[in-house]
Amino acid sequence: MDQEGLTVTWSMAEGRRGSRWREVRVADAAVVSSLLLELDPDRRFAHLELATAAGLLTLHPEGDGTLHGNAILADGVRHIVAVPWQADDLLLVAGSTIARAAAARRGAVTSGVLVALDLTLERRPIGLGDRVVELDTDGLPAFPDGQAWPLDLSD
Repeated sequence: MDQEGLTVTWSMAEGRRGSRWREVRVADAAVVSSLLLELDPDRRFAHLELATAAGLLTLHPEGDGTLHGNAILADGVRHIVAVPWQADDLLLVAGSTIARAAAARRGAVTSGVLVALDLTLERRPIGLGDRVVELDTDGLPAFPDGQAWPLDLSD
């Protein structure tokens, strides 16, 4: 369970192109949020897909120093363009232990963007409290009541 008492199921896979984190947060058998967070080999934000009750958000940095993407909402599509972004910024998702764990692995970063569950974005300073999450010796989030399962099937 996370700090809000939600059940969290997550995975992380690392490869030559970076890491891919997935997380599902559930309350009373209902999905609160589901995300795919991709980081490049330097652990910088590369791509986000986030589903919440509000809709579906996709987001990625552009080479011009901005974030772009779109939010698919009940009332249509909201395009996200030209949100200021620096290569070393952090991307946080409200309530997401996995996004905080990925941020905690980055070290001293002081700015970034917070994605709220209503899929709005807020550029803001990033403080130590934004990265407080217990990590195990491999730099992965440690849940006191957690269970581990392999992602790969072994013969």
